Amino acid sequence: MVDVNKKISKDMDKLIKKKLSNKLVLIVDEIKQAIIEEYDDELINVVTDRKSKTNPNLYRDEFIERLDEFPYIEDTGDSLSISVPDMNSFDFSGRLKVIETIMQGAAGVYVEINEEDYITVFGKKPINEDPLDRYVPPKEKIYLVRYTSKIQKAERGLGKRLVRYPFSNTPPINILEVGEIFVENNMDRWIKDALEEAQKEFVKVYKGARL
Repeated sequence: MVDVNKKISKDMDKLIKKKLSNKLVLIVDEIKQAIIEEYDDELINVVTDRKSKTNPNLYRDEFIERLDEFPYIEDTGDSLSISVPDMNSFDFSGRLKVIETIMQGAAGVYVEINEEDYITVFGKKPINEDPLDRYVPPKEKIYLVRYTSKIQKAERGLGKRLVRYPFSNTPPINILEVGEIFVENNMDRWIKDALEEAQKEFVKVYKGARL
């Protein structure tokens, strides 16, 4: 004989999970939009020097692609969970190391210097320095160097002013944090809405049966 109570409970659990799953798919879009808006508000239009290679606008499309690729929802079969990208879990590899560097903040004033000028100034290749973007030709690789008196003097020898790193003396800018805050502020409401929607549908399926 079928245990009716167990069947009803099981059906209700499935329905709640289905409603929450549908809601999470929509929520992911809201999370991504919140992060993108934060990216635009905090990073875009900060750079005024057109020669700067660290302009976040140059990396915006790739940043959005990585947001799209992030595994937000995990379905184990028995449960659902939602994850939000943070500084440790987000993929900053490749060209997005530039954005990671910006978000980590920088104490002091820096300049952007290409490999050719670096060799002229320091008399050697930047062996122990990591370029902001290692996926471009050597002549286009840019390094961040603290703007010391030596660099100021070197500018005269180079016959040009080096591009100031626009995020010099900037504290960390954690634009990903807005996603976590968004989830924390709304998760209880999302779960409540999913429960209410499941209950309404459950009543219809069981023709007015009380839960």
